[in-house]
Amino acid sequence: MTQVQLRQVRKQFGRFTAIENIDLDIRSGELVALLGPSGCGKTTTLRMIAGLESPTTGGIFFDDQDVSEVAVQDRNVGMVFQRYALFPHMTVEKNIAFGLSVRGTPKSEIKTRLDEIIDVVQLGEFRHRFPAQLSGGQMQRVAIARTLITKPTVLMMDEPLANLDTKLRGEMRRFIRTLQQRLGITTIFVTHDQVEAMELADRVAVIFGGHLAQFDAPEALYRHPASVDVADFMGASNIVPATLSGDDTIITSFGTLKVNRQEGMSSGAKVYAMLRNEGIDIHAAEGEAAPHLIDGRIVARDFFGASVNYVVECGDTRIIVTEQSRRLLDVGMDVRLDIAAERIWLMTG
Repeated sequence: MTQVQLRQVRKQFGRFTAIENIDLDIRSGELVALLGPSGCGKTTTLRMIAGLESPTTGGIFFDDQDVSEVAVQDRNVGMVFQRYALFPHMTVEKNIAFGLSVRGTPKSEIKTRLDEIIDVVQLGEFRHRFPAQLSGGQMQRVAIARTLITKPTVLMMDEPLANLDTKLRGEMRRFIRTLQQRLGITTIFVTHDQVEAMELADRVAVIFGGHLAQFDAPEALYRHPASVDVADFMGASNIVPATLSGDDTIITSFGTLKVNRQEGMSSGAKVYAMLRNEGIDIHAAEGEAAPHLIDGRIVARDFFGASVNYVVECGDTRIIVTEQSRRLLDVGMDVRLDIAAERIWLMTG
C-alpha cells in the first residue's frame, strides 16, 4: 500500500493553466475520488500521478519519495480507463494475463496469479469467453483484473463506469468498493458523478477550474460544503441569501429561521443558507402558525417513484422539498415548512 502526496502541483499547457497549486494527501489504502465538472482538471491530475504527464511545477510523492520525473513504467501504477480496450480475439483469461505475458513472467506464475485474480473479480465461469460474449459490467471487470494482476501499488480509474447503464453502474460501484476494501490498495477514481463519488470514496477531492475547492469525507462534503459553489455542485439543496441575527437566527426573504451557531460568523453578517431538500419537513397548513414554520404553497410536483419533489413557493422564493412517496400532496395546496436548526448550514460565499 502506498501513500500519495501532491505538493503545490501546477500544470500548464502553453498559456492555459489546467491545474493550479493543488495539495493532496492520499492515505495508504484509501479510495479517493477526484470529482468535478468536465474540463476542471481531474483527469490531468490523475495522469500526472500516473506519470503520463509531468507537473510544470510542484512535486508528486509516493511514500515521501519524489516520483515527479519517474517514468510511468517505473511507478508500478495500474490504470483502468473509460474504454475497456480488450483484445476481441483473446479469451477473458488471455486478456487478463496479457500484461504478465509481455513481461516474460514464467507460465507457472501466470497461472497462479490468473486463477487468484479471476476468483477475486468473480469471472470463473467466463474465463474462456471472448469480449463479444460479455456484458458491459463483465468487460469492465476483465479490464480491472488485467490491471490488478500486475500487482500495482496504486490503482487509478478514469471514469470507468461512464459507458454502463444505470443499473450496471450501481452494481459496479458496489463491486469496486468491495474489491478495493478486500485488497486494501490505494485507489484514485475520477468521476463527474456526485453519487458515484460519495458511494465509492473514503474522501472526495472537488476540483473547479484547476483549483481544489474541498477535500473531505463524503458526509462532510454533503452536509458542510466549504462554499456555495461546492454546495451547488453537490446538488439537492436550496441555497438562499440571509442575514445573521444574533448567534442563532437568520432572516430570509420568506421568514426567520433558527440556526446553530457557527464559528467565524457575527451578527449582521450576510450569509448563504443551505437547506437540503430532504432535510425539510412539509405539513398541511392547518391550525395556528408557529414562529419556526414557513408558510408556502405547492406550485409543482415531480414524482420519481421512491421519492417526490415538491416546489413550494414561499413569498418570492421557491424551495424544493424531497420526501418519500408514501403520500402525494396536491399542487395548489397551502403548506408549512419545518426546517430544524441542525439541518441548516451557513456559508459566507
